[in-house]
Amino acid sequence: EEEGDDEHSLCRPDCVANPNHVVCQHHAVDYYTLDARLSVGPVFARHLAHRMFRGEYYSMQVDSHVRFTEHWDEDLIAQWKSAKNEMCVLTTYLSDIIGSIDPITNKSKHPGRPIMCKSDYEGSGKLKHLRHGQQPEGLPGIHGEPTLHPFWAAGFSFARAHFVVQVPYDQYLPMVFQGEEISMGLRGFTYGYDYYTAERSVCFHMYAIKENAAKRHKVKLFWENAPKYTGAELKAMKRLNAIIGMADDPDYDHADEERYGLGEVRNTQTFFDTFGIHTESQTVEENLCTFVGKPMMREFKPHLRPNRMGIDYDQIHYRFVDPKKPKRQQ
Repeated sequence: EEEGDDEHSLCRPDCVANPNHVVCQHHAVDYYTLDARLSVGPVFARHLAHRMFRGEYYSMQVDSHVRFTEHWDEDLIAQWKSAKNEMCVLTTYLSDIIGSIDPITNKSKHPGRPIMCKSDYEGSGKLKHLRHGQQPEGLPGIHGEPTLHPFWAAGFSFARAHFVVQVPYDQYLPMVFQGEEISMGLRGFTYGYDYYTAERSVCFHMYAIKENAAKRHKVKLFWENAPKYTGAELKAMKRLNAIIGMADDPDYDHADEERYGLGEVRNTQTFFDTFGIHTESQTVEENLCTFVGKPMMREFKPHLRPNRMGIDYDQIHYRFVDPKKPKRQQ
């Protein structure tokens, strides 16, 4: 346990006075409360959540404002098992809630599913980072198992709980919002984790659109505290990009770098080379979505290790190049 962690830090309601509280009805639920003035963004919040890990078998992370289908947990575990890969992480941007769940049966009415294949550089200077954009949705082309894709999504992630142990959220990244996903995704990749999109969606997000726009726009955001933490984001982004090999500036906070750094199963350059990311020019090969899906599964799945401990990238020599780029530029 981290110094200072104890059971008293897990805030629980008075179940005698309020027996209908959801935490009182479901005794496996723990939660942590924090003064809003101390809120410094999702990375630190999720770091605190990781510190609440107590040996659970699976680990799931979702955004706020998410609704689940009936028997989502059984379905999700079955889909994870169908990958036959201990290092499988089911992760993707969630589809919108509107019209997606039957209000009577609580079953999904949404036959499609998102897949992660679009990313590009955003921002400028020390804050420039790789950000995953709007992802395509469609009917799954592969059935009976999840589909490999290259990127990890913070809004939905389900895996064996050793992911939390191997890839804990970095507590030294206050005020970071964009940049979180490529940091966690690359760190997980170097520890040998493989990212998949599920064949069936088990939950949906309430985005700030259409009839939910007004409701969502009332929600407070951590950015309201930004004036209290001037300069924190820039310092954090320098550390984030340096650790994952997307910046070569040695002048960053090296605290606990071994704990919140990279694994030894794969290196980040393998990821960059495989998926067409050029860190020196800060550009990407366009149209990666033409490869992600059936082509990526055909190319990578045969290299799943016999012991089911992840895809062996030492056996993969594929390098994505934009198929629509003129040949003289390839």
